[in-house]
Amino acid sequence: MKTSTNFAFLIGHNSLRLAAGIMGEEKVTDDQLKSMKNFIEDSMEAGALGLSSGLEFAPGSYSTSAELKDIITAVGKYDGIYASHVRNRDSEIFDAINEFVDITRAGGVRGQISHFNVRHDSNAPQNAWRRAVDIMENAQKAGLDITADTTPFREGIGAMYAILPRDLVNLGPKAIAEACADPAKRKELRTQCDRYWRFIHKGQWHRVYLEGSPNFPELQGLSFPAISEILGKDEWDCYFDIMAAAGDQCLNLIMVGELFTDDHLKEMISHPDFSLGVDGYTSTDHGALSEVTSSQHPYCGHIEYLAHHVREVGTLTLETAIHKMTKKVAERFNIQKRGEIKEGYFADLVLFNADTVNSRSTIAKPQVYPDGITAVLVNGEIVVQNGAHKGKRPGQVIRRTA
Repeated sequence: MKTSTNFAFLIGHNSLRLAAGIMGEEKVTDDQLKSMKNFIEDSMEAGALGLSSGLEFAPGSYSTSAELKDIITAVGKYDGIYASHVRNRDSEIFDAINEFVDITRAGGVRGQISHFNVRHDSNAPQNAWRRAVDIMENAQKAGLDITADTTPFREGIGAMYAILPRDLVNLGPKAIAEACADPAKRKELRTQCDRYWRFIHKGQWHRVYLEGSPNFPELQGLSFPAISEILGKDEWDCYFDIMAAAGDQCLNLIMVGELFTDDHLKEMISHPDFSLGVDGYTSTDHGALSEVTSSQHPYCGHIEYLAHHVREVGTLTLETAIHKMTKKVAERFNIQKRGEIKEGYFADLVLFNADTVNSRSTIAKPQVYPDGITAVLVNGEIVVQNGAHKGKRPGQVIRRTA
């Protein structure tokens, strides 16, 4: 099937576990480890760039360091990269970064710490981010090839279920929805949700917005205090109502949180070893997919760097920002003949006005494309011009280069 964009793939660690028949917290067998490594080798042969993991959420959170150190060796055979949403980004961030370093060392692979940040007021140690970056930089001095990336917004997305106790999450979506509908269980859960976005447990609901709910579309983009006013209940009961109404789809519910300070954004974005990325998922403003995913990030994430962090705040020069989102990324993931405007390279280009480029996307209405972009070229063909899709599908699957 032809597409309008290029695609490059990392092997999903959670997908590997499911393919190997690992469903939960059970001990992984030698045969299952062997199966995962075989799947990795098959995928790398087919052109995957490396392995990705998400260790803060189930089922990735069930995995052990030993499991990851074992299977990462299959990635190392192909000079692949290991990218990870690490296990913790608040009170245990040092352990999480050290674990990432150990896994990278075990595989002899390049390492990429995905959206390497620390959430504000979530029980992180003093100067946590700077001290965690020191761990990364010390690993570099020891000869490991590790870098990171960041995101452009003070806000970030998160799974609504992730604040719930792990033993409840392990029971699956039906049990989660039933617990959220049970008044007695709700009373218990209010005191048991000190995990993930830990500021919620502190009562800081003003930092949390509902990204979307099929059962409450009128509440999309509203803060939980605003939702509380509309529904006439406190924020916890609003949260439980939304989760319960989603039933077995409750794992798909997404919230948006004010996670980072402006100063923290500046230090991440300006760090020379940090690429500029977004934290979202494939999205569209029409068709079936538009009803499933609706985050701001795919629509305006990179625009936020150009409009806010370059033009308005001056954290980076325009040239440095473009380098950090193009050539730096292509080199990091070993993507050949892309990321630069150069003879013989693929012409993946965005033509924009640096003085006027601006986001129109909001939390309440995320699926809106930006202003100030004249054209988008993919592999030398104009795909979008003056806001209109030209019907072209010149996209390619970008495969690992030996």
